[in-house]
Amino acid sequence: MQERIVYRFNSITDLQTALKNETDKLQKKTDEYSKIIGEKLRDTQTEDPKELEEFRTALDGPQDPKKKSAKRKESKQWKEVQSLSIYDGLNMKGEIEVYFKSLEELKIKLEKMKKISESVDGLVSRGFRKDLGVLAVMSGDLSFKIAFLKNASRRKKFAFKSIFDVEVENSVVI
Repeated sequence: MQERIVYRFNSITDLQTALKNETDKLQKKTDEYSKIIGEKLRDTQTEDPKELEEFRTALDGPQDPKKKSAKRKESKQWKEVQSLSIYDGLNMKGEIEVYFKSLEELKIKLEKMKKISESVDGLVSRGFRKDLGVLAVMSGDLSFKIAFLKNASRRKKFAFKSIFDVEVENSVVI
């Protein structure tokens, strides 16, 4: 079952800001994982340079923009134990595979977030009012649905209209 999260924004501008913040956060995490993978690949001294070359080519991505990258074959060293997958071995390859899999998922999520952000920016450029309220639903596969809300003007913050002053009771000192 996919998780659905509902967000409420007071304006399209708030939605755009939230999308930009999420995109920036994903970009930072992607850069961090890429850096870690690069350092691990440079630091490893393995006997089989073919394995390292597989990682490097998969990390670089496809050279031709028309070609899609082939799915990387799953390592045979991963063992299923109940609901866990455990790497069978104590070497750097298992660690790199975990980072690489996470990086792939982050890149997919980042691209989808960028497309969503561009679509919302397109709505604004077509003339949608920026002060419309927005109810957004995001599911686990990053499908994004929005509904515009009428009368979703900014809620007024709580404020006093007048000052209520009460005198403090005098205390008796003995």
